[in-house]
Amino acid sequence: MSTLLFSSIWIGILILLFFLLVHINVNLKKKFKFSTRVIISTVLGFVVGIVFQSTLGMVGAEQVPDVIKNVTTAASLVGRGFTSLLKMVVIPLVGLSVYNSIVNSKNNENLRKLTGKSVGYYTVTVAISAIIGISVAMMFNLGVGMKLPEGMEAWTGKGEYKGLVDVVVSFIPSNIFKAMAETSVIGVVIFAAFLGFATNRVSLKKPEKIQPLKDVAAALFTVMTSVTTTIIKIIPYGVAALMFDLTASYGLEVFKNLVTYLIVMFISLVLVVIMQSINLAIHGVNPFAYYKKAMAPLILALTTTSSMGTLPVTIETLEKEVGVSSATANFTATLGTTIGMNGCAGVFPAVIAIMIANMNGIAITPVFLVSLITVIVLGSFGMAGVPGTAYIAATVVLGGMGLPFDPVAIVLPIDSIIDMGRTAVNVNGAMTISTVVDREMGSFDETVFKSERVIEA
Repeated sequence: MSTLLFSSIWIGILILLFFLLVHINVNLKKKFKFSTRVIISTVLGFVVGIVFQSTLGMVGAEQVPDVIKNVTTAASLVGRGFTSLLKMVVIPLVGLSVYNSIVNSKNNENLRKLTGKSVGYYTVTVAISAIIGISVAMMFNLGVGMKLPEGMEAWTGKGEYKGLVDVVVSFIPSNIFKAMAETSVIGVVIFAAFLGFATNRVSLKKPEKIQPLKDVAAALFTVMTSVTTTIIKIIPYGVAALMFDLTASYGLEVFKNLVTYLIVMFISLVLVVIMQSINLAIHGVNPFAYYKKAMAPLILALTTTSSMGTLPVTIETLEKEVGVSSATANFTATLGTTIGMNGCAGVFPAVIAIMIANMNGIAITPVFLVSLITVIVLGSFGMAGVPGTAYIAATVVLGGMGLPFDPVAIVLPIDSIIDMGRTAVNVNGAMTISTVVDREMGSFDETVFKSERVIEA
């Protein structure tokens, strides 16, 4: 069979697969939860990719590379398009999130104390989570021997590690429009922070002039969150295309590396939960009693993969079950949806950075590791707690380290499984820090914590 005919037949099959996915994700969305549809799409991409591999014997051995390139390039239209859309929302979403967080804060001494403790704990726990992810990834040599599927090399930028001083200096945007164009997220965060603090200062003298700006910023953030939600709905199509790309290019061999990734992420997340539990115990909170109380928001986080979507239940549980004061629960837990996400902004970018560094043969030196942890901590500020945040965090970190983002596509097809655990770890981190901070503020209610009432999940 000719290369053109065989490729055309398989491109036709991929078109039929696309319409099947549309049927599942549009007509059957009430029957299957989003997470279920993502898994179904992943399995379909896997199966069709394996079938494609098994039919390559119908063409000559010399034709196989061309056939794989033709078919996977067609499939990559959806996969690459999806990753590009994720990149598209990074700048406006993060910038507006940071700006709104600052201008909506109340300027009083108690809030400053609460803010200092909350930000401090989020910063420290993200750093520890990053160290855990780095350590486990290095222990398993994640990325060594891994290669991109056929066709990806053409659109993957080859990053170059710049060193600690250059990395830190590069955070400061000399031209904010250039920073936006180059997706320098940390630069945008710094600019948004300065803009937010300046807005607050002017608001003290001329509040009537500043209020319209606050209203516009709040409205824009609401719209951008909606845009992000729309893009996340495309995940089933993106993961199916990426899974097909992987299996069509390498068959089952690719999953030897993906199994290692799953093991690394699972061990890392478990260790982070242990770290969070130790933090509770140190502050006199029984971890077992806490997890009994916290089960509802953790289950919701696991199934929705959205820290922001889980927030109402998180706050209610903190107040009515754990005994955290309303002020701390509302402020610190809400803050946890934009900074300090241990799973998505700590473990995931750390593991991915080590994997990609190993793939590109970059030496993982002490200076590299210090730079990586610094970038992860700084990049963890301003993340929005919606599905897909981990990929945005990875964009920030990899960009700051001069590493290419596109190899993330290797793990993306099966990452929906890990994303459930990452989100639960994020929410648990926010609840843990809310509890710890409230105890230090002296407003924690022991009576509520020791009561037997439990919210139904």
